[in-house]
Amino acid sequence: MLIIWKRICCAVLLSVALAGLAGCGSHEAPVMNADAIRQALLDKTWTLEKVARREMESDTPLTLKFGADGTVEGFGGCNAFQGQYALDGEKLTFGPMASTRKSCGAAADEQEYTFLTYLAKVEKLALEGDELSLFTDNQLELFLTSGESGLLW
Repeated sequence: MLIIWKRICCAVLLSVALAGLAGCGSHEAPVMNADAIRQALLDKTWTLEKVARREMESDTPLTLKFGADGTVEGFGGCNAFQGQYALDGEKLTFGPMASTRKSCGAAADEQEYTFLTYLAKVEKLALEGDELSLFTDNQLELFLTSGESGLLW
């Protein structure tokens, strides 16, 4: 009878231990304060990788750079643009963008239009290391990387 109770106690302890460990593997990014988010955005060139889960295929990278003074600049694949941004914690909004007006063909022009249109609708961000996700009001995502992970390949 003693052996049965030992086995039951061991099984209960093992179950409790496994249940406790189940929460340890969370992949959620730690919550960052507004100053930490701002500092993480600055001094990097963010390159657009995906729009609404669709890979961006371009001969020239579509980019975004945040200035400490609330300005933003970038390249849409054909034209340079600049404007203002406002950051309040994880809330991010962009003002109207001024852009050069060169045409680079239907595909490049459409890609640039899509990028700038999505930027105008951004409401919040998620930042983890060198990965930046910008979310619109209906949760469509712009995914950018800074390429500063330290990897050489």
